[in-house]
Amino acid sequence: MNKTNGIEDNKVVDLDAFRKEKFTLKICIGGYYMHPEMGVHLHCVGITDPMHTKDAEQHFIVEDHFGNLVTFRIDDPPPGFVVSNMNEFAAAAMGIPDPDDPQVS
Repeated sequence: MNKTNGIEDNKVVDLDAFRKEKFTLKICIGGYYMHPEMGVHLHCVGITDPMHTKDAEQHFIVEDHFGNLVTFRIDDPPPGFVVSNMNEFAAAAMGIPDPDDPQVS
């Protein structure tokens, strides 16, 4: 943004870009992630070479707790996911209920 005297003001922050950066999940290979509202757990197992069928983009390869493999672009992580751990992923994969959930009798 330019001031009237021609000096560039570097203190202006684009709030939309700031919010997107703040809430963007930093995915790493070997990391575990979950979507609390959907109950989906992900494990990042690798990264592809530039793909011929995807305009030479690189993708993360992730597995969900059902055993499905999917990919997504490295610059576009799925929204709503938070960092998790191996124990939560394994419990979801094995179908172990959360002890805090109400039990049906």
